[in-house]
Order: sequence, then structure tokens, then C-alpha cells
Amino acid sequence: MSRRQIGIHQDIAELITSQEARAVTPLMCHIYYRLLLAPAEWWESKEALRVRGRAQGEASTTATDELVNWLRVSPKNMHKAFEWMNKKKVINYFINQSGREIEISFENIYVAE
Repeated sequence: MSRRQIGIHQDIAELITSQEARAVTPLMCHIYYRLLLAPAEWWESKEALRVRGRAQGEASTTATDELVNWLRVSPKNMHKAFEWMNKKKVINYFINQSGREIEISFENIYVAE
């Protein structure tokens, strides 16, 4: 199994662990680091994730369902964190209208394979 090395710039590390971040949700750092540890199939490039909902027989999941399950947080905490990180330019994210796909790109990370 190949392991990737992911680095983040100090200003981002300080921001996501700041008091301001904790005021949004005490899980901010957890959410950010779980995103960085996302499953390999979600990584579309070295700096971007694409999460898709899944069809499982008659049941299906949305991209939000998949992310909430992976992040181990409530949808409310996830959305609060994403909105704040987007505003602070830690990540950019887009949820398509159907909710079946979420794109997340990271600012100021570097990845070595």
C-alpha cells in the first residue's frame, strides 16, 4: 500500500486550530484532518477531492451522507466547518444541485507520492 505524504502550510495549520475555528465548531481540526485522510478513490488530483453518492441496490446515499460518515460528524457541523474554511480560503467546495457530488479543493497543501 502506497502512502502519501501531505503537508500543510503553517498559516493554515494555525488557522484551523485557532480559537476562531473552535468557536465555529470544536471539531474543525478533526474535520480538516479527516478530509486530508480521505479514501484514495476520492482524490481527483493532488489538491482536490470529488465525493460521490452511491447507489446500493434500492438504497442510495448522497455525497453529504458519504462525507458525514467519513468525517464522523453531524451534517450541521460539517456544513458549518466547510462554510468557515471556504470563507477563510482553506478549502473551496461545491455541492451540485442533486447533492450527489461534492468537490473540495485544498489551499496551501503539498502532496508527495
